[in-house]
Amino acid sequence: MESRDGLAALPDQALMARMKQASNSELMDGFEILVGRYKNAIVSFLFRFVGDYRTAEDLAQETFLRVFKKVHDYDDKAKFSTWLYTIASNLAKDEFKRRARHPARSLDWKGGGDTTRNVPQIKADTTDSVPDVQLEHEEVRQNVNKALELLDDHDREILVLKDVQDLSYEEIAQVLGLPMGTVKSRISRARLAFKDVWKKMGA
Repeated sequence: MESRDGLAALPDQALMARMKQASNSELMDGFEILVGRYKNAIVSFLFRFVGDYRTAEDLAQETFLRVFKKVHDYDDKAKFSTWLYTIASNLAKDEFKRRARHPARSLDWKGGGDTTRNVPQIKADTTDSVPDVQLEHEEVRQNVNKALELLDDHDREILVLKDVQDLSYEEIAQVLGLPMGTVKSRISRARLAFKDVWKKMGA
């Protein structure tokens, strides 16, 4: 059985491969290491995407729960972070569909109801420590969030993936299941849309 420090030294793909063969305690250690590596980034992505921090944490919880349940389905040759963002993105899209069906309950997302024991609750350290949420001035941060909320879902999603989370074009193409050329054109369109919204806001 490998020590927790030994597991923590492994890169994502190797850690996932190890978790497939792990005992229950080693599996949980590996999972908690992955959560620690990515929880802030995933909550940040979801917060920017859905516009509500509580919902973002709930969706992040479901994202990591699905990782935990699908450890043995993971392709060790695939980049873990891309797989993780794909899961989170799909859950965010499901959330928007749910909101469209039940707008009065848009902030009452409860996830899939899974009560898997021992899976840690996903809480970003604070909103201030989440990557990209920190900006020089609070007013600027709020205006950026407002501008993102005014974009359509597709523009917001791809802009957050590229300019907030700093994923590569290749990673975004994999997350969204789109050809590279489409990704580049949609990013350009989303940036223009953001600039237009920003200008209209007078920010």
